[in-house]
Amino acid sequence: MAKPTQSESGLSLDRRQLLASAAALTVGNIPGVETAEIANSGQAVTVAEIPTSESATWKVCASTARKIEEIAARNIIRAEAGLSLLSVPRELRRMKRVADATAFEKFAAVHRQSVWDEVLVPVRRQRGDPNWRPSRLMEGLALQSRVSRILRKRNSFRTLLDT
Repeated sequence: MAKPTQSESGLSLDRRQLLASAAALTVGNIPGVETAEIANSGQAVTVAEIPTSESATWKVCASTARKIEEIAARNIIRAEAGLSLLSVPRELRRMKRVADATAFEKFAAVHRQSVWDEVLVPVRRQRGDPNWRPSRLMEGLALQSRVSRILRKRNSFRTLLDT
């Protein structure tokens, strides 16, 4: 095993800092990267500061990691503007609700007409009019409520099948 030389022992960089520094040198000047001198060598080296958190690292999927990075970037902007920082769990829940609502709207847009037809078939049969449509507000609202309930139920079933 090779012995470390004197200059290597004076270098106090961990592997992450070294990799970040190498990336910074290949990319060029990056904001937030400072130049430091290695002790006893007089040589300037670019050292990247890697932000670390006090808490344990989260084991999350790639999409959640991207969302957390987005929240961190927004928090940096908010801190510079003097605004309060966003709560990561609260913001993740908000993003999930928005994504779920968007997915449901796409699902409902595709299936709404077929569910409407499905709901209207028994009423049309009962009235003996194959082209019957609700003419009163309360009839329309009641049927729309049934259509929405069916769509939510089918969407939740589809979501269970996807997982």
